Amino acid sequence: MLSNKLVIWKHITSETAVEYKMMVLDLLKQGLKIQGITIDGKKGLVRAFIGIGEIPIQICQYHQIAIVQRYLTRHPKLQESIDLLVICKRLTTTTQLRFTKKLDEWYELH
Repeated sequence: MLSNKLVIWKHITSETAVEYKMMVLDLLKQGLKIQGITIDGKKGLVRAFIGIGEIPIQICQYHQIAIVQRYLTRHPKLQESIDLLVICKRLTTTTQLRFTKKLDEWYELH
């Protein structure tokens, strides 16, 4: 059951994958069931949670788009990159099925 209450708080001097892993382990020790983890794309975070259990992990959509833009730039010149950026920017307003279909079509075309 979701309570909308703060379940853990910790002052840290540096955001590291180890700190995140320790907080997840603390939550599990409290007997809480973690339904999923959404991360911001920080390097090493996905690896930090491997072996903790069968907890689904995903990168938030905002950071997924930011990562793609980092590689393509905000104003790509190549048509392939322009098309991919358009698909990527629709990530937050589409379904997984439609998004995957568009990516498959882009891959076949380019």
